[in-house]
Amino acid sequence: SFLAPTNTMSQIVIGRPCIESVVTVKPAVNESIATPEHYAYLGTHGIPPGLAEQFVKSKEFFPLRIWIIDNSGSMATGDGHRVVRDAAGRCATVSCSRWEELCDTISFHGALASHLGAKTEFHLLNHPGHGAPQVLTLGSGQEKVDNEATALKALTSTCPTGRTPLCNSIQQVVKQIERLAPALRRSNQRCVLVIASDGAATDGDVAQAMKPLEALPVWVVVRLCTDETPVTEYWNSVDQTLELDLDVLDDLSGEAAEVCAPRRNPWLVYAAPLHRLREFGTSNKLLDLLDERALTSAEMRGLLELVLGGAACDLPHPDIDWHSFEMALKAVLSKVPEVYNPLRKRTQPWVSLAQLHRSYASQGGGCACM
Repeated sequence: SFLAPTNTMSQIVIGRPCIESVVTVKPAVNESIATPEHYAYLGTHGIPPGLAEQFVKSKEFFPLRIWIIDNSGSMATGDGHRVVRDAAGRCATVSCSRWEELCDTISFHGALASHLGAKTEFHLLNHPGHGAPQVLTLGSGQEKVDNEATALKALTSTCPTGRTPLCNSIQQVVKQIERLAPALRRSNQRCVLVIASDGAATDGDVAQAMKPLEALPVWVVVRLCTDETPVTEYWNSVDQTLELDLDVLDDLSGEAAEVCAPRRNPWLVYAAPLHRLREFGTSNKLLDLLDERALTSAEMRGLLELVLGGAACDLPHPDIDWHSFEMALKAVLSKVPEVYNPLRKRTQPWVSLAQLHRSYASQGGGCACM
């Protein structure tokens, strides 16, 4: 059975989230908050040094993550996709239900919360039944990783059912963040709210329910679980209505198609580690620009530093010496494992040097065409 023993579940699952001890004191400047084990764990998931550092920084700046998870009946629709790895380590994209796709995402972030100590609450819209929790808190440091993994497995092994009462869940989370706000502001921190859904609310106006978040220290991520145009337009209209730090994300393939469009950033492989960081929550403005326009040459160089880290931080400036920049980048890429390209469905380096050359070198290393 996938269910954990009753006593284990009762220790981990919190019917009403505990909010008093969520916010931690921000570490002093230059004080490391990560251990070698944290970086090693991130490395096992193919996350390069630069992105690993971004995960660690995000954990510091956002001491709490709250996921509102749509487990309504429509999530059983079979138009989802996820990347799987075979015994030989080869990756492939396979079809699945929207719920299975989302559970793949939840499993990653749940395990990440446990291993990094990045406190995360998962709130299901509808009670899943079968002894699984409707609210699950991971990464608080109060439970063993193995016990948390068992509880997470119980949650992701359930089936979607019911309607989409998003407004009620959002209103409850708003109250929670309001109580946390003074402590968050004192420590110059925020929390992350992730709304993972495939449709509109069935219990009211989402924009109205989210309106109070404008005055709160929160970063909002909307993780779409469908590429249906009406749903995308619905959430984009919510984004335009509110004065919020809000990032609307498609699934990996959909977001990659936007980021790597010909007039944006076709030189970049938009791989899973980058997408996972945006789901995790990051206030780095460069990542906001990826699906909006082509990066300038300076921004492109900054993104390479952000993703690759290490030697990429010493790349020559492309505006000054393109050839040296290109040769140095080639050397850096040779030392970084290749990643799965969800558009071409094969592994390759993070950067296409040929596409990069076409986008920037033809302009003498200047800005890319907008």
